[in-house]
Amino acid sequence: MIYIFEGPDNVGKTTQINKLKKYLEIEKSQLVHILHYSNIKGNDIFERSNHYYNQMFGLMKFAANNNINLIFDRAHGGETVYSPIYRNYSGDYVYEIEQNYNSKITANAKLFVFIDEPENLINREDGKSFSTEYEKKADEINRFGEFYNKSNIKNKYLININGLDIDQVWEKIKNEI
Repeated sequence: MIYIFEGPDNVGKTTQINKLKKYLEIEKSQLVHILHYSNIKGNDIFERSNHYYNQMFGLMKFAANNNINLIFDRAHGGETVYSPIYRNYSGDYVYEIEQNYNSKITANAKLFVFIDEPENLINREDGKSFSTEYEKKADEINRFGEFYNKSNIKNKYLININGLDIDQVWEKIKNEI
């Protein structure tokens, strides 16, 4: 199974990923691999990003064909969110890549997109976010919602963590596994 976690910085993705990993390994006796896809740096960023995400989907297809459990702490959703805001290009090309690989991945993937209120994310700031400006955080959240709506992955879940504690969020995820 492929599990993809997307959402803005400080929304709790890694916390829930660690809970999922522990659950699958201990309670289900399954081997799990966690991968983190994030910001790509350097020259020719668009060309490198395109290659990067094609490789990522190829890996997802391999995992689906071989019953390998992969958990993605960020995948292609961030490209559609952060590229237009901070990198000056559209990341929408990942939808085409997703569509090209979609048939095998669809049956073997679950997409969890987390959102929260901008002020909550800013209050949890760890110094590693792109921005702490309210307007940019609000834009990021809206774009993650758009990614959720546009993604071709069939098994997808939008989770608003506002007002929920860690265990309440985990229960929402566990109910979909």
